[in-house]
Amino acid sequence: MGRAGNAQRLIQAAGVFRAVSSVATLSEQKAAGELHLAASSSDINGSVVDDTVVQKNCSLHIRGNLLANLTIESGAKVVVEGSVDGKIINKGGRLVVNNKAHAACITTDGPAEAEACGVLRIDLTAIVSNWEKLTKYAAAECAAVVKGNAYGCGIEPIAGALAKTGCKTFFVSDIPEAKRVRAVAPSATIYVLRGLHSGTGEAFAEINARPVIYSSIEMAEWDHFVRSHRLAGGCALHVDTGESRLGLSMEEAAAFAPSSRSYGITLLMSRLDNLDKPARPSSDHQISLFRELRRLYYGIPASLASSSGIFFGPKAHFDLIRAGAALYGVNPTPGVDNPMLPVIELRARIVQILSLSPGETIADSVGWVAKWPTRLALVSAGYADGYPRSERAFDNKLQAIVGGQRCPVVGQPSMDLLAIDVTDVSDPTAARHGNMVTLVGPEISIDDLAAASKSTSRELLSHLGRRFHRIYHVT
Repeated sequence: MGRAGNAQRLIQAAGVFRAVSSVATLSEQKAAGELHLAASSSDINGSVVDDTVVQKNCSLHIRGNLLANLTIESGAKVVVEGSVDGKIINKGGRLVVNNKAHAACITTDGPAEAEACGVLRIDLTAIVSNWEKLTKYAAAECAAVVKGNAYGCGIEPIAGALAKTGCKTFFVSDIPEAKRVRAVAPSATIYVLRGLHSGTGEAFAEINARPVIYSSIEMAEWDHFVRSHRLAGGCALHVDTGESRLGLSMEEAAAFAPSSRSYGITLLMSRLDNLDKPARPSSDHQISLFRELRRLYYGIPASLASSSGIFFGPKAHFDLIRAGAALYGVNPTPGVDNPMLPVIELRARIVQILSLSPGETIADSVGWVAKWPTRLALVSAGYADGYPRSERAFDNKLQAIVGGQRCPVVGQPSMDLLAIDVTDVSDPTAARHGNMVTLVGPEISIDDLAAASKSTSRELLSHLGRRFHRIYHVT
């Protein structure tokens, strides 16, 4: 199914938006299937699917698509940030359509856009498309790894969209995350990667989640809990087949095999090491070991490949692949073109423009000094928001997009601010107080930002702060 089909499916699955979410000043009444707006000014964070009447001298801002008929009375003003698919009856008002190729806004999170330091857009359609691509690539079930709050992107909207699309299995970090997935995916199988902590059996049973077992001690406690409570149980057994030193040894796993069903093992799993290296004979060795071990656990599903391992080939797929960072647009094939769709766009607001003379500097410049008349834009994002620090403060590797142009970040980000050199921006109106600059987007991917800061895309995603206004949308 294409992106348009995905969008329609997600809109219908999420029920967007029969009941319209808006600011507290919104006064609404339903009559003959219409939504009448009587407030002087109203915002709707989402798409509108009910016929709408905007009354005289009122204004309405729709941050999504207009999918129904719209009547604009005299003196009223309507701004639509998405597309319009309905009949417009204009009785003397004003309509502005800013179709930015964004479809329905499923939900928003964090502070209000006007109060936030920036805006983080997360494309649920791209996440679903990435999952579907990986599913088709491997002749195996594709599980979604949503650990670390879905790599910092937000568990509920992402797990919810994937569950409605057909994803049946999720991996999370801990029990609180398992509870969040269960709330949006009632019938899903949920594995908890942090294992079984002493005394947590009741919590697993309460939400029907399954621990990933890494030791014989954990297995003994889980087995005792399941038997004493007469539960069906269910757990994953993690085996160390390489260099991770995480999980049971091959010898311990082989010893468990004869009684694996009595222990309630529902998944045999391991992980591939060093997939970022061109020559990977160690991975072939791991696959061979895991294949031999799987024979001892005949009939129990097996899982070895995470995002990069999926592209190692069919021999690594087994019964279940675990899609993690690739779901969120991170390149799982370093060194070649990224096969995944980008997922996030991050923009921050200019809070001040500075004009510097040669020899002048700013706080947190870490050795950077203006060599010629320089114009700087101070942007409302810093390391408290997860923006990284470069290896050197003045190597121009960290960049932002201002007025369609790449501009270097100078100095190091402070807790709340980022300095961007906008001297060479051809349109001076693009860099002024209140305008937004792009920190991650079509021109600068999350992988680009990671490379420039000597970090990893996974780390940058997971550090994205909660001070951004978050918009989850479909395209």
